[in-house]
Amino acid sequence: MSHNYRLEQADPNSAVRALSFFGFVIVAALSLAIIFAIIFSSYFGTPRDQSDFMMMTIIITACVAGPMGAIAAQNQYRVDRYHATLEAMASTDPLTGLLNRRAFKVLANEEISRMQRTDHGVCIVTFDIDNFKQVNDAHGHAFGDRVLTSIANISHAALRGPFDRLGRWGGEEFVILLTNVNVDQAQSVCERLRERIASTDLTFNGTTVRVTASFGIAPLTKGCRLEESLEAADQMLYRAKSAGRNKVMSVAPLKSVA
Repeated sequence: MSHNYRLEQADPNSAVRALSFFGFVIVAALSLAIIFAIIFSSYFGTPRDQSDFMMMTIIITACVAGPMGAIAAQNQYRVDRYHATLEAMASTDPLTGLLNRRAFKVLANEEISRMQRTDHGVCIVTFDIDNFKQVNDAHGHAFGDRVLTSIANISHAALRGPFDRLGRWGGEEFVILLTNVNVDQAQSVCERLRERIASTDLTFNGTTVRVTASFGIAPLTKGCRLEESLEAADQMLYRAKSAGRNKVMSVAPLKSVA
């Protein structure tokens, strides 16, 4: 399923560009028609009767239609790429390429609506990198950005492609929407991801570090708003931090893995 996320403000120059392109097409078509009419007349002479005139018209039209179709197709391709770029900018985090907060909320609320019909389990996970400020302070913000990008890639590879949704919530915090799982299954998924993060060497510009992450899990149940599940997951994340970090904690029953 595709999702469109439009920017709030329309491009003020779009109408000018459309009119300019329309004018260009008209001028180009007329110019080509005159050129081909001159060429036709030079080879075959002036049409002597109606049948000759119709033949010349058909030939000129065919000669003009080809280039105009190619120009129109190229312009449409550029317009489609332009809109695709705008949609990507509106829905993704520029650093990691993950869903941004706004796009994640849209997809999560769509999943809530779908859950009302299917009764399958959904869990919300929030996690962040432990002691990330120390990484930034020790190695610089550019290094920290590379760490965030690596964690995003590791997390994306560990999830189930189109079935799970991964987003950057802000700073060093990420959020996951796990579908068709109960809390215990979600905890197993997060435990595997926690171990993978903790065991991965992150090397940039000759410097190698390892980081850990803490996770909080909450079920997304019928009648529960997304904000309530996010708040519950955040509470579990804070408990994981308080318990020593590099842990996974879940709502009801409350327990720790790691």
